[in-house]
Amino acid sequence: MNAEEEPLTDGASLGHELSLWVVLFHDAVAAHLGVNATEHKVLDLVGRHPGVSPTRLAQETRLSYAAITKITHHLVELGYVRRERDPSDGRKFALFVTPEHRRSMTGVMAPLIAGMARVTGELTESERETVSRWLMGTVTALREATTTVRAHHNSPATPSDQGFHGTP
Repeated sequence: MNAEEEPLTDGASLGHELSLWVVLFHDAVAAHLGVNATEHKVLDLVGRHPGVSPTRLAQETRLSYAAITKITHHLVELGYVRRERDPSDGRKFALFVTPEHRRSMTGVMAPLIAGMARVTGELTESERETVSRWLMGTVTALREATTTVRAHHNSPATPSDQGFHGTP
């Protein structure tokens, strides 16, 4: 077995590999949908938070309201998002993904869902708990590192540490 074929076992290497393939997968999904990475993440937020307002998206992503308006307009044109006017205030909108988008994502996500079902199906309950603990720890480490980078570099255009994610 050469160095390229050796399994990754240390946390840093596993984290780098996981990060690489998460980014590449989402890049492929975005390309499949005909959107850029930012549009893809906004679309994901709308899908996970039905009825979200453009104002809330701007706050959470730290994108300008004008940028969110442009992105949501494009997603509406593509048929992935629909806008609903607020019945009590006609100036406000709520955003929802369309059934067409959900169907397209089901097909795109099927190989990943099947692959993850195989992986988790081969684990014992104890192993699943360990993997869950590792993933939760990894998410926490990423959230903390993101907060640190933002604080030192004033990095915009990422979801805030509060709000949608429900954790400080």
